[in-house]
Amino acid sequence: MTPMQAPTRAVLHNRDLLQLLADYDSLLRRANADRAAVQQLFRQPGSAGEE
Repeated sequence: MTPMQAPTRAVLHNRDLLQLLADYDSLLRRANADRAAVQQLFRQPGSAGEE
């Protein structure tokens, strides 16, 4: 897994910084939702993670 590149958006105003933070928060929420979905899939009977 390679790290993501730094954002190319220039932060010139507070509005730009707020948008950058909103974008980051959106990506973080998406990653958490994806992680939860994968965990749920592995808990299902017949999955690779079946206990």
